[in-house]
Amino acid sequence: MDLVRPFLVGLSCCVAGAVVGLLLLLPFSESDIGDLLLYLLVSVPILLGAFAGGGLAARAHQEPERGERRRHSLAALSGPFVFAVINSVGVSEELDAAWLVRVFNLLLPLAAGYAGARRLDHSTPQTEAN
Repeated sequence: MDLVRPFLVGLSCCVAGAVVGLLLLLPFSESDIGDLLLYLLVSVPILLGAFAGGGLAARAHQEPERGERRRHSLAALSGPFVFAVINSVGVSEELDAAWLVRVFNLLLPLAAGYAGARRLDHSTPQTEAN
């Protein structure tokens, strides 16, 4: 069962998006920019990384497992899922709406990874029929 390669591809794309988000955050660390605007600025590269991670992981998944839709989806979304869980657990309790940020950090990368897998995966016609 080939789950390691898609997992590593998906997770590495998500981590790359998080690193870019942190690099964008550095110049604004001492500014008076609002929390919501700052969260959105940091979230865009993370969501793009999850989108690319889901799509590239779906493409990296090898045949015969690609024929099984459930197993293929599991392989494509395993990296973004692990990243989303770690990202949501890492939210500081000191934030005003920590529970809301946790929910967004859990759901948005998963949704972006799913959208990337659906959009960027070029499955064979036989796989799409399942």
